[in-house]
Amino acid sequence: MSKPMRHFLAVSLVGLWVVLLSLIFVYRQINNHNLHNHFDAHNRVVAIMVRDALLQTGLHTLLDPAVGIKEKTAIFTDIDGALRSLLRRVPVLKVKIYDLNGLTVYSTDWAQIGEDASGNVGVITALAGDSRSDVVYRDQLNSFDGVVEHRDIHQQYVPILDPRNDAVEGAFEIYSDVTPLLVRRREQGLFLILVLTVIMLSFFVAQYLVFRRTDQKLTEESAGREAHLRELEAIKADLERQVRERTAEIEKGRTFLQSIIDGIGSPLLVIRPDLTVSLMNKAARDNKPRDWPADQVLHCYQLSHRRDEPCSGEDHPCSFAAVLQHRRMARVRHTHYDADGNPRIVDLLSTPLFEPNGDLHGVIELEHDVTEMVRMQAGLSESEARLQAIMDHVPDAIFTLAHDGSVRTANRAAVTMFGDDGRSLVGESFRGYFRNGSASAVFQGPASTPDPGSSEEVEMFHADRNAFPAEVWVGDIVSAQEQGYIAVVRDISQRRKAMEELEKTRQQYFHQEKMAAIGHLAAGILHEVGNPIYAITGAVSELHRICLSDEFVDHGASNDIVRSTEMIDQQINRLSKITRDIADFASPRPGERELLDLNGLLQSTARLLSYDRRFRNVNLGLKLDPGLPAIVGIADQLVQLVMNLLINAMDACRAKANGTSEIQLSSRRDGEGVAVTVSDNGIGMSVDVIARSTEPFFTTKTTGSGTGLGLSLCDSIANAHCGRLAIQSVVGEGTTVVLWLPIDCEKEEQKIRQEGRGKQP
Repeated sequence: MSKPMRHFLAVSLVGLWVVLLSLIFVYRQINNHNLHNHFDAHNRVVAIMVRDALLQTGLHTLLDPAVGIKEKTAIFTDIDGALRSLLRRVPVLKVKIYDLNGLTVYSTDWAQIGEDASGNVGVITALAGDSRSDVVYRDQLNSFDGVVEHRDIHQQYVPILDPRNDAVEGAFEIYSDVTPLLVRRREQGLFLILVLTVIMLSFFVAQYLVFRRTDQKLTEESAGREAHLRELEAIKADLERQVRERTAEIEKGRTFLQSIIDGIGSPLLVIRPDLTVSLMNKAARDNKPRDWPADQVLHCYQLSHRRDEPCSGEDHPCSFAAVLQHRRMARVRHTHYDADGNPRIVDLLSTPLFEPNGDLHGVIELEHDVTEMVRMQAGLSESEARLQAIMDHVPDAIFTLAHDGSVRTANRAAVTMFGDDGRSLVGESFRGYFRNGSASAVFQGPASTPDPGSSEEVEMFHADRNAFPAEVWVGDIVSAQEQGYIAVVRDISQRRKAMEELEKTRQQYFHQEKMAAIGHLAAGILHEVGNPIYAITGAVSELHRICLSDEFVDHGASNDIVRSTEMIDQQINRLSKITRDIADFASPRPGERELLDLNGLLQSTARLLSYDRRFRNVNLGLKLDPGLPAIVGIADQLVQLVMNLLINAMDACRAKANGTSEIQLSSRRDGEGVAVTVSDNGIGMSVDVIARSTEPFFTTKTTGSGTGLGLSLCDSIANAHCGRLAIQSVVGEGTTVVLWLPIDCEKEEQKIRQEGRGKQP
C-alpha cells in the first residue's frame, strides 16, 4: 500500500467518525428543542382549559388571599372534581395551583396543599407573568422543587391570567409524563445512527475504490514523465551549443559598437528595462567610482547617484519610467556624481530602443553638464527669495499693483490679512478690499488707479468680511516695461483699541478723583450736620421725658404733643442713620483685598440707594442667603459694581411707559463661589445690545445721560476679582445680571494660571 493510500485511509476514517458524531449531536439537540416546544405549547393550552373550567367552580375565590379557609374548603370538592374530570382526557400527572403569595392552594396530591413555594424560581417567574419549564429525567434532581424524580417528566409553571383584564391571579404547576415519548425518541435515534453508519461506510468504500484507481494512474504517468525529461536534457545540450555560437557573434558586434560610442564626448549609457547598464562610453566610464570592481554589474542609479534604489519623486524623476509611460523621448534634470564624488547637475535625454515586435528593449541615456548654468540661476532665485523673505517678515501687508490697481504680488502678511483658506491674491482688484466709501481716500485718480504718495486711514475688509481700521500708503514703481505701484496696509485696530483703553482709564481716573472729592466734601458736610443733629436729639429726648412726667400730665399735657415728640425723635434717628451710611460710603478704605461680608455690603449699598429720590417709585427687594460665606475682595470696587448694576436696573425701569417698577437683589452660594443677581422688569435689551453692553463708551442713553462706562467698569471689576458677568434679557420684559465671584480670589487666580500652563503646547 502506497504512502498516499495510507494517509487517505487514516484521514477518511477520522473524518467519518467526526461527521457521524456531529450528526448525532445535532439530532439530539433538535429533538430536545422540539420536545420543549411541544410540551410548552401543550401545557399552555391545558392551563387555559383548566382556568376556564375552574372559573365556574370558584377559582377566583380559591386564589384570593383575603378569603378564609372555610370559604375555600366549601368549594374545594367542586374544584377537585372538575379538575380530575378534565385531566382524564389529557396526559397530565399532577397539577398544582398557587396564589399570589406563592402558597399551594390546591394540588392533585392533597398532601402538598398548604406548602409555601414563594422561594421556588418557577413560581416566582409565573407570578411575574412569564412561563418557565424544564425536562427532568429519571433519578435526577428537580431544580425547581429540590427533589429526585423517579420518572421522566416535563414540569412547567404557567401564570393564571384574569380573562377580564389579563392580570396575574396565581400560577399553575403542570407535570406531564414524557417517558413514552423519550423511549420512542431513543428508538428513532438508534435507527438513525444505524442508517447514517451504513451510508457513511458505503461512501467511504466508494471513495477508497476511486482513490486507489487514481493512485495507480499517477504511478504510470510518473514513469512517462521521467522518460520525457531525458529527451529534454538532450535538446538542452544542443541549444547550449547554438547559444555559444550566437554569443560570439554578438560580442563581435558589441566591440564594434563600443568603439563608436567612445567617440562621443558626453557620457552615454544603454540601460536595460531592469535598470542595469548594458553599455557605456568612455566618458561614462570615467565617472564610475574608482573603488568599484571592473567586472561588477552596475545599475544606472548606482553609477550616477551613488544610491542603492531607483530614482523617484519630484526631485529625481526616473527618465526610464517616463519613456516607458509615454513611449517617446523624455528629458529630466538630475544631480549626478563624478568619479571623485563631486556633484554635477545634468540634463538627461532618454531615447527609447524598441524590439522589432514593438516591445521596449531599453533606453539610450545621454547627459549634458549644466552645473554652471544652474548655479547662476540659483543665485538669481536666492536674491528673489531674500527679497520675498524680507517682505514676508514685515508685519504690514505689502502689495505690488499693476497700473490698473490689480494685485501683482503680496507678502505673507497680506495673504493672512485678506486671503481666505490660503488662496492667492494675485490678479484681484486692490480696490475690492476697501469698505464702501473708504476707497475714495486712496483712489483719487481714475476709477481704479491709486493716488501715489498718499497715506490715509480707511476702513477695509478682512478675509472673513469683517471690517477693520487701516492706514494705507501708496507709492510709485517705475520700470522700463510698465508703471506700477507699491501699497502698504497697516492694521491699526490695536492702536485704536489702545487709545480707547487709554480714554477709558482716563475717564475712570477722573471719576475716581471726582468721587474722592465728593467723599471729602460729604465728610465735611456730615461733620457739620452731625453736631446740630446730636443737639436736637438731646433736646427732643429731654422734651419727650418732660411730656411723660407726672407734673406735665397733671397740667393737662396733650397726647398729640407726646406723639409729636416721638415722631421728631424717629425722624432724627433716621437722619442720623442716613448720615452714618453716607459717611461710611465716603470714608476711604484700603485698596487691598480683605475678607468681606458680602450680604452686609449688599444691604448697605441698597439702603444707601434707597435715599436717592430716583428710587422712590421703585420696589427694591432683597433676598439674601443667610448662609453665604465671606469672600476675599476690595470693598470699594464691589460697592461700585453693585451700585452701577442697581442704577442701570433703575434706569431701565424708569424708561418703561407704565407699570410697577420692580428690582430684586439676591445672593446665593454657587459651587466654589457666590452669585449676586440683579433682576428688573424694565425695558430689556436686544441680543445686539447685550453683545456690546460691556464695550467701553457704548450706551443706549441719550447724549449727556451716560458715558457708556458703567457695565464696562463692572466687567473690569469682576475680572479683577476672578469673577464674571452673565447678562440675560428679553425686550419689553426685563433684564437679569448674574455676578459670580470666587470665595478666594487668590486661589482662583492660581487655578487659572495652572490651566493656562496646561493648555500650552
